[in-house]
Amino acid sequence: MTGGLLWGLTGLALLDSVNAAMIWIVVVILLGAKRPAPTGWAFMLGAAVSFLAFALMFYFGLSVVDSVLDGLTLWLRRALCVGLAVALVVMGVRRLRPRRRKGYALPPWVNAWSAVPFGALATIGDLPNAFPMVLAVERLIDADTATSVAVVVLIGYTLVYALPSALILAAGLAFNEELREQLRSVLGGRTSGTADPSPKAAAACFAGAAASLALLFLWVG
Repeated sequence: MTGGLLWGLTGLALLDSVNAAMIWIVVVILLGAKRPAPTGWAFMLGAAVSFLAFALMFYFGLSVVDSVLDGLTLWLRRALCVGLAVALVVMGVRRLRPRRRKGYALPPWVNAWSAVPFGALATIGDLPNAFPMVLAVERLIDADTATSVAVVVLIGYTLVYALPSALILAAGLAFNEELREQLRSVLGGRTSGTADPSPKAAAACFAGAAASLALLFLWVG
């Protein structure tokens, strides 16, 4: 485990932690749950444990397959770069058109007891966006990292992934109505009405897609 690899994995974990879906669900729990504290922490537990479980399953599964199929991680890296570029292009095209914002509402069956499986379901639903985690696992395997070290690193990766949502939940519970009113205002502005086209956001998406393809040709090969 080199310093450069550790810093790279930390960057991927920070990128993964900016998870809009997870953050919005935490905000909705704060604003809509009858018991926001136990419901919120149970949700975070379910989300974090399931995320770590999928990361470990992917790591051990890919390790076994890579030992049989030489060069699999290289093709996975190529697929990730292409997939990320395509996803960013699609996002950029969407930002060029007006779009109806989707509202967020807490399912009526979610409570302090059912929030753990709800967190697991939310993690499963968000797995298609887990490009950073997949790339982090690929880097660990490509670097021939010892299994015990890789497991510890993935636990740390999961903690970083969950940190922003956990901090928002803790702040919302600590400051109660003062912060919740601000969150309610932000949530209403982001989940209602129609979003205008955003050429700047589209340009940023297209630039990200170009950077992903450049990474593919200049570094991955």
